[in-house]
Amino acid sequence: MTSTGLSVRPDGLVLDEDIDLLRQVSAGGTRLVFVTGRPSRCLSDLPAAVKELPLRVVTSNGASEVVDGRTQILAPLDGPRVRDFCEALRRVDPQVNFATEFESAFGYEPGYAWWPATDTGADGFCTDITELTSSALPITKLLCRSGDLNAGDLARKAQALGFGVTITYSCRPQEGGPVEVLSPLASKGHAVRRILEEAGVTPAEAVAFGDRANDIPMLESVGEVVVIGAPAEPRLAAFPSAASVGKWLAAHDDRWRTHHLDTGGTT
Repeated sequence: MTSTGLSVRPDGLVLDEDIDLLRQVSAGGTRLVFVTGRPSRCLSDLPAAVKELPLRVVTSNGASEVVDGRTQILAPLDGPRVRDFCEALRRVDPQVNFATEFESAFGYEPGYAWWPATDTGADGFCTDITELTSSALPITKLLCRSGDLNAGDLARKAQALGFGVTITYSCRPQEGGPVEVLSPLASKGHAVRRILEEAGVTPAEAVAFGDRANDIPMLESVGEVVVIGAPAEPRLAAFPSAASVGKWLAAHDDRWRTHHLDTGGTT
């Protein structure tokens, strides 16, 4: 049994060949799982062709999941611990500002610069980090952006604090996009391992596709890895690559035409 994936390009488009091949594998009894860094509130702009696939959707890098149209929080962050983390990171980088992802809402500090991929304004509210971390809503992500450091450097500063949380980013490391801080139980790797275990599939039997730094825990959790397109993160260059999910499926149809697939997608 194989675990494969679906990549949405930055312009929001999905290659037709990806959809066509995934329709074929799902028609053969495949369960499709879409594992994304996006919160559930940011799924409405996914291409219609993706929504038409029979998908199980894991959101916020494994911190939550959409089941029968409702969001379930699987691995929230602890508010007081988030406050402690923010204070510690601000001591080493005074130019850092924070936002909190609540799945159904988005909160941000006055100095936080929005990142267009996931930060939205219709459901956003602005206040300081003390108020953001005191909300009754469960926090699925803390987002950190620095006025001085790029994502790669800020992630290293955050990791060095030793809080034992999951730290990642979905932009290129040299960009100024947000560093994401999640529960230690939240990552695409955690999500894929859980799904494979539920399906009775060993990691050695699985194939995963990805193209971002936040995909690395997932890629390290399976037996075969394919990076889609030009890697956005230098660490991805060590893995085999393909131009698209569809092209890989077409070139390896012996893997899925004769076996059921359990598929997991990434953005």
